[in-house]
Amino acid sequence: MVTIPKYQYSVDKASKVSICIPVRDQVTSTFTYCLAMLMKRCGEKNINVTLNMVMGSEVAMQRQQLVTEALETNCTHLLWLDSDMKFPADTLDALLSADTPIVAGNYSTRVKPHRPVAFKDPNNLDTRVFTGNGLEEVHAVGSGLMLVKREVYEKIALPHYSVEWNEDYTSLVGEDIYFCNQAQKNGYTIYVDHDVSKKIAHIGTKAYTIKDDCYD
Repeated sequence: MVTIPKYQYSVDKASKVSICIPVRDQVTSTFTYCLAMLMKRCGEKNINVTLNMVMGSEVAMQRQQLVTEALETNCTHLLWLDSDMKFPADTLDALLSADTPIVAGNYSTRVKPHRPVAFKDPNNLDTRVFTGNGLEEVHAVGSGLMLVKREVYEKIALPHYSVEWNEDYTSLVGEDIYFCNQAQKNGYTIYVDHDVSKKIAHIGTKAYTIKDDCYD
């Protein structure tokens, strides 16, 4: 069962959030429960939300389609939730209370070597952000649990998401890092919320966390 922290967050009631979920083919029972509890809390707190889910195997294309669907509504924010994430019911409250254009939870990769998905140095992607308190500025972070204000997508030119080779063609730059790079080029700062990060997990053969898995 997911533990619901007893924290109070200041949330702008004018916020309208489009929850965006890229899915391959199925979701875990843990994610389903977390999403249900988040939706229940939004109803109790009168937070206006819509739910968008796109199935497929090309994540960059799925994210771009979800952005298109979200922007067709009157949403003020997009909440990205990957279907292999575990999170408490008050996650949206916490991210909204940060009141910044881009804020995300930091989480562990699912395969060894386990590392956080938040990056500090654009010139050295091995420099990861582990733990801290409150908000911390980062170079980039995975989009598995991220809140983005609508204005960001309206300002950034298409495509918002793409996959590219790095400069020496030894690895691919994922669609989430691509988005962070584009956002920064347009004057936006990327933040991780360490308090949120401590309460989420990435579900693989088990639920991986920064605290327990990233120091092995």
